[in-house]
Amino acid sequence: MNGIHESSGSGVVFVDTTLRDGAQSPGVFFDQPTKIAFISTLSALGVGEIEIGAPCLGSEEEEDLRTLIHLPVAARLFTWNRALEEDVTSSFRIGAQKVHISFPVSDQHIHSVLRKSRSWVRDRLVRLVTYAQREGLAVQVGFEDASRADWEFMKELGGEARVAGAERIRFCDTVGRMDPVRVGEQIGRFQEIGLPVEIHCHNDLGMATANTVAGYQAGARFLSTTVSGVGERAGNASMEEVAFALEYALGQSTGIQLTRLAAMGRWIHQVMGRALSPYRPILGSRVFHHASGIHVDGVLKNAENYETYPPEIAGLKRKIHVTHMTGRSGVRNVLERMGYAPSPEILEKLWPIVRREGIERRGIVPPQVILEIFLRLLDERSGVPSSFFRQGIARGTDA
Repeated sequence: MNGIHESSGSGVVFVDTTLRDGAQSPGVFFDQPTKIAFISTLSALGVGEIEIGAPCLGSEEEEDLRTLIHLPVAARLFTWNRALEEDVTSSFRIGAQKVHISFPVSDQHIHSVLRKSRSWVRDRLVRLVTYAQREGLAVQVGFEDASRADWEFMKELGGEARVAGAERIRFCDTVGRMDPVRVGEQIGRFQEIGLPVEIHCHNDLGMATANTVAGYQAGARFLSTTVSGVGERAGNASMEEVAFALEYALGQSTGIQLTRLAAMGRWIHQVMGRALSPYRPILGSRVFHHASGIHVDGVLKNAENYETYPPEIAGLKRKIHVTHMTGRSGVRNVLERMGYAPSPEILEKLWPIVRREGIERRGIVPPQVILEIFLRLLDERSGVPSSFFRQGIARGTDA
């Protein structure tokens, strides 16, 4: 495996966990050819690290991982492991060069899930990181449920991890309960430990993207995300949303090929057999569709008036619709796209009629209907049958 993709400007590294955390979403299954295509494409578009799965899922998964871990890609590939020696041994056996080992750090998880103690977690962390290092593996430690954990305990564990040779810490908002302000405070604190921080957010309250961006702003340079945000419960931070936010909200270069990433987001929905909302940020088919009068007029004058980035970057197209909320500019634009140039006089008569049509239809007025109304008005004004104008004689002549 080669070096990590990293933007020289922002130093950000995207860490994909679609094949591990994303695959834990009920009903999602990725076969080996899909995994190979996914890893190869994701690496080629600039993703730095890919968490390819967990050997603890059984012999079939282990055999899959044995193939995947040796793919000739630029991205750094690694496995996810429980805090168990046999998991690390399995990862070593399949040829992994790096492992992620997850350690529950909140009292909620330590006592209620593991039925263990803080001292058990501390001892296990030191033992497993040391063991993995001895086997020649690079190690990162995951602080599971960090958003509900005691800071002093995490600081202690982080120090132990650093001394034992871990290369970084993953801060996990496992139940998606954090907000951007608290994320900033927590990640800022983690800088005291002296290890790089990776942020891993779930979307239970709809804040995974915002929390991940806040984590980056506070110093986390490794961003754990999934393509299209697929994951357990409400999913994870969406890679395309985070990447676009860094580029267009913060002005930070990510090194990611954004258009290809958006295409992957749509592709992953096809693979999963799940519908994609047309209003989904970055990916939705209607993200650049405009109808209201003020917006349409502004977009037609300068797209940047109401669009953060060009639709082509996300593999989309801009489209003007006419509804009961559309003004003169939108109606004129529809006719101009069909080759007609309505005069101000005709337009003044036309758009109120079209608006009423939108109310009656309770939605979009088709271009053909607008054209019919326009030709009828021309017919009434000139006394010439509208069929005459249909033959193209009216095209461009009604300015």
